Amino acid sequence: MNPLPTNSNSLLHLVVITGLLLLTACATNIPAPIKNPPAEDLSLTRARHAPDKHLNKIVRWGGTIISTQNQQHKTEITILAQPLDKSGEPQQGDQSYGRFIGIMDGFLDPAIYATGRAVTVYGKLEKVVRKKIDNFEYDYPIVQIQLFYLWEVPEKYDYYDYPYWYDPWYPYYPYYHPYWHRR
Repeated sequence: MNPLPTNSNSLLHLVVITGLLLLTACATNIPAPIKNPPAEDLSLTRARHAPDKHLNKIVRWGGTIISTQNQQHKTEITILAQPLDKSGEPQQGDQSYGRFIGIMDGFLDPAIYATGRAVTVYGKLEKVVRKKIDNFEYDYPIVQIQLFYLWEVPEKYDYYDYPYWYDPWYPYYPYYHPYWHRR
C-alpha cells in the first residue's frame, strides 16, 4: 500500500495542510501594536520635555516594572523605560530613557506584575505629573494603557564549572583499576 495519496487533488490537500501547520507553528502571539511602533514613534524624553505638544498621542513604550499600585478602579504601573528590540521587547541592561507611569483600568495582581518584570505598553499619552523620587522632583509621563504585553521571565540555568581539568581517558589508565591499588 502506498502511504502517499495517488491522485493530485489529495496530494495538494496534503501539501496545503502541511504548509499551514508549519506556518502556525512559527506564529507568535505578540499583538501587532506591541510588535510594530506607531506611525510617529514618540520618545519618552521628547514627551517629558515638551508634554503639551505631545498630549493625546499614541505611544509604545516598554521597560522594567518598578512598582504596581492598585487603587479603587485602576492600577498604576511605574516603569523604567528601556530601548525596545524589533519585536517590541525591552532590552535588559543599564540603558534607560527615564520613567513613566502606565494606568490600566481594573485590578492587576502585583505578584504577577512584580518588580523586575519586562512589559511593553501601547496607549495614549495623557499628561505629565511631577512626583518625587526620594528628594528629587521628577516629571512622569502618564500613559492610559490600551494594550500591554507582559514578557515571559527568562529561564535561568545553573552552570557548574568543574574546578579541575577533566581527563576523559582517566578511567582507562592502568593504575586506575582497583586491583592496582595496594594497601
